Amino acid sequence: MEIKMLTTPEQRLLYDEQGFIMIPSLFSPEEVAVLKAGMAALHTDQRVAEAEGRTKGGMVVEDADTPRLQFDIHRSGTRFDLLARHPRMAGIMQELMAMPMYIYHSKLAFKDAFTGSVQFWHQDYGYWITAKHPQPLMASCLVMLDPHTEDNGCMQVLAGSHKEGVAAHEPCSREATGDAQIRIPGSIMEDYCKQWERVKFIGEPGDFAAWHSNTMHASAHNISENSRHAAIMAYNAVGNYDPEQRIADDSPWGAECDTPIVLCADDALTE
Repeated sequence: MEIKMLTTPEQRLLYDEQGFIMIPSLFSPEEVAVLKAGMAALHTDQRVAEAEGRTKGGMVVEDADTPRLQFDIHRSGTRFDLLARHPRMAGIMQELMAMPMYIYHSKLAFKDAFTGSVQFWHQDYGYWITAKHPQPLMASCLVMLDPHTEDNGCMQVLAGSHKEGVAAHEPCSREATGDAQIRIPGSIMEDYCKQWERVKFIGEPGDFAAWHSNTMHASAHNISENSRHAAIMAYNAVGNYDPEQRIADDSPWGAECDTPIVLCADDALTE
C-alpha cells in the first residue's frame, strides 16, 4: 500500500537546502481558536506568580510579571498535547527529518505588546549539544497563533546557515528576563549575515514553519501594540542522547526516548 506523504518532494528538498520551510494556512481558523482557548488552561498567570519574577518552574518571565516562555505545554493536559502529536505538526517533522523521532520539548512563546524582548542570534543545537545529544538530528517547528510581523518581533532565520555546522556561541543574559542565554558573537555573526539570506517568518494565524537545529535564527523586540504567540514543538531522533551525561533536573532540555512518536488523528484538535 502506498503511504500518503504530508510533504511534497519540493518541500523536503527545500528544507534540506535552506534549513527551514514555511507552509501557510496549515491549521484552520477553527483549530487556531481551539488552541488559543486552550491557553487559559495552561494557568500561565499562576506559573508567572510562582516564578517570582525570574526563571523558575518551566517559566521564563520578563519585567517581573510578564510571561516570555512557558515550557512543557505538551504535558499540560490541553489540546497542546495533541498538537505535539498532530500529523500536520509531528508527521511533517518526521518526513523532514527522515528518521524516527520523539517529542523533545515544547513551549508557548509570548511576545507581549511593547514588552516582548529580543532573542539573540543562535542555533538551537548550540544549547542542545551541551544536553547530552551527540548529533544535530533535531528540529523545531511552530504554528502561529496571532499575526507575526516584523514590528511584533517575528522570528528571522539565515537560509542555508545549517550547513555551517555548530557555530561558536558565548553565554549572555537577556536583560529583561535574566535567563541564561547563548548567542553567536557579533564578530562572526556579521559574516554569516553577509553569506546567508535573512528570511523573516511573517505570517498569519495557522501558518507553520519548521527549522533545522543548526539553522541560525533570532527575533527582535516587539515594538508594536500587538502581542504575538507561537506554539513551538521540538523533536529529537530516537536514541540521539548520551545516557552517561547528566544535566540539571530542572532543565527543559535532555529528554530521552527510544520509542518513536505515535501520531494522533488529523481532526483531533476539533473533535
